This record gives sequence, structure tokens and C-alpha cells, in this order.
Amino acid sequence: MAQAQRRTVVVLFAIFSALLGIAALAFPRRVPPNVQPSATLIPYVFPRVMPAQITRIDLEDRRDSAKPAKITLIKVAGDWQALRGSNELSLPDLTKVARLLNGLASLRYNRIIDNASVEAFGLADGGRYVIRFVADRTYTLHIGDNSPDQTLAYVQRDDSKAVLLVSAEQVAALTGALEGLAAP
Repeated sequence: MAQAQRRTVVVLFAIFSALLGIAALAFPRRVPPNVQPSATLIPYVFPRVMPAQITRIDLEDRRDSAKPAKITLIKVAGDWQALRGSNELSLPDLTKVARLLNGLASLRYNRIIDNASVEAFGLADGGRYVIRFVADRTYTLHIGDNSPDQTLAYVQRDDSKAVLLVSAEQVAALTGALEGLAAP
């Protein structure tokens, strides 16, 4: 009797192994395709800055050197106030403030030009626009000219000598918000 049970176990094991082999042939294990390396991330001009961290923004439009437009935005109790050149407080357009906050936090660059003459990029006297803002520390963005093909803009951050190339669309969104806020 024990021998019959042993034979049954061996036959069942053989049948089970055969079924596993057939299943392996019928349903081969799918190997995932070669994973392509992901595209290189474009770095942020101001890494680790979130829009909610920004509490003060100083904007300067320096295109007209005889009469530069200046405005300071100050975050107070969940709202923003605008302080214009003559120390008059007003309420700014909050949609433009939101655009400016998100634009500063999401600004990315794709190239760095080191040891270059800043005059060639419109950054000689600090650029056409200067934006200073306070988050965890004070940051400065100098905006110069656009590239000859108008797809990139030249900017400098803080006191760096390097010139960063940023999408002209992103810079246009920033300067558009700035122009709307700085207008009397």
C-alpha cells in the first residue's frame, strides 16, 4: 500500500511539473522593455523656494533710466499690499501677484554662461528689470535682454557672475505681471 501511495505521489509530481513546464512555454515571463533614462531635469533658478514662503517682493522696471518704476509688495495677514514709490499703500491685482509668485518659484534655466561680458546680455547696470524677494533669505533676479532668436532670456541671480538662459516665455510672464503691478 505504501508503495502505491509513493507511486501516486511521483505520478502527481510528474504531472504537476509537466503542467508547470507547459505553462512556462505557453505564457513566457514578460521582461520589461529597456527603460530609457529619463530626460535631464531642468534646474530651478531658485531651488527650494515655494510661493507660500515669499513675504516681500521689490520690483524695479529700469528700462526708462530717467524714470524707473518701483513697487514693493508686502504680504500682510494672508493678503498683499503694494507700496509705490511715493509711499502710498494700495491693493495690488492679486491675480498678477499670484502669477508673479508662481513664476518666481517655478523659473528654470537650461544653460549657464560663465565668465561672459554682461554688457552683451543687457545686464550691465543690473538689467532691464530687477526683482528682489524674501523667502527663507533674500533673493535677487536681474533680467536682461532676450537672445537673438527671442526664445531665451538672459538673467543673473543674486550676486553671481554667471548668466543663466531662461525661457523667454517664463520671463515674459514675470515682466508682464511686473509691468501691470508697477503701472500707477
